[in-house]
Amino acid sequence: MGPDETLSPALLKKVIHAASSASFQQAEEDLLALAEVRVSANRIHRAAQRVGSERVVDRRAAAVAYRALALPQQRASPGPVPPDVACVQADGGRIQIRPRGLESRDSDSWWRETKVGCLLAMTSARHAADPAPQVPEAFVDPARMAKISREIKGFSGDAAASDAPPNEPEPPPRDAPEVVAHTVVATMEKVEAFGELLVAGAHALGFAAAERKAFVADGSETNWGLWRRCFSHYTPILDWVHAVCYVYAAAMAGVTAPEGWTDYCRWVQWLWSGDVDRLLEALRQRQARIGLPTEGAAEPSPPQRVADALRYLGKQRERMNYPAYRREGLPITSSHVESTIKRINRRMKGTEKFWDAGAEPLLHLVADRLSPAGDRDRYWADRPKRLSSQRCYQQAA
Repeated sequence: MGPDETLSPALLKKVIHAASSASFQQAEEDLLALAEVRVSANRIHRAAQRVGSERVVDRRAAAVAYRALALPQQRASPGPVPPDVACVQADGGRIQIRPRGLESRDSDSWWRETKVGCLLAMTSARHAADPAPQVPEAFVDPARMAKISREIKGFSGDAAASDAPPNEPEPPPRDAPEVVAHTVVATMEKVEAFGELLVAGAHALGFAAAERKAFVADGSETNWGLWRRCFSHYTPILDWVHAVCYVYAAAMAGVTAPEGWTDYCRWVQWLWSGDVDRLLEALRQRQARIGLPTEGAAEPSPPQRVADALRYLGKQRERMNYPAYRREGLPITSSHVESTIKRINRRMKGTEKFWDAGAEPLLHLVADRLSPAGDRDRYWADRPKRLSSQRCYQQAA
């Protein structure tokens, strides 16, 4: 038992919550202001490392136990009532890792990828026909599309021919899937280990037994390798917003802004309607018109943007049947995991923030904080027994 175990269980829980929400120094100030207790930043750091390491061990043990199950057991619920819709979303973030004592002027050398997954229990209705056959107005608003494309893919076309600010975001469609519970998994481990953590977490929530299951991600091959290994019995869905951004960039490439916008409005409706072959043919015609990309360009040229869209959308062709997904009440965007990464980044990422081996335990604590309290509460309830058994073992030895 470490020296910080002199903290009461109730205070230790507060310390861990504060440590997973803000820097250790800020956590010290928050605890003093809100709980009227003084715990040093160093002590908070040590407590977070210890509890976070325990949570890492728990998650890995759950992954090992899942892997030992026979396939019929893996495809059944271990107890929880399966959600109406089970959705898995995965993506990657970045934080800086630098072993202690090392310095470098090349800060780019310290960036490493975090793997983040969201396990979303959702509810939605099924429909006999497409409940939203027309593309939402937000995606045919010139200023808004310029902004979305710039934020997602770093491309801004001249279609923001309107200098007016974009309209306010539309409310979600009435029949869009609603999130009931949002569980987060985050790790610095390799993608294979991440997949094991994610699928074990999904199984514990009863996801495998859900009647409707979806895996939603952008076009990264890492994501779809994860789907093939762990979630191949889930409906694969390409994130709608990433697909739209490729269509927008290609439509605005090599033509005037008015012509590009006219083409984009037609193409995006085809994409929304699932007419992917027609869209790919239009892209091939645009490529024949403006030519193939040349090597050595300082930035993506118009021919390169068209070639990128053809490659990306062609490779994801079977994951863009959006009308069928809407009829089934399945989600079509990976916005939940993307917003979760932003929330994790508030604690873990910064140009002056560096981590060493302590990144993995804290990532698990941040994921705990962003998840429902059930699993976290069970951990805190069982922890005294674990510490007692460890003390008995040490005395017997």
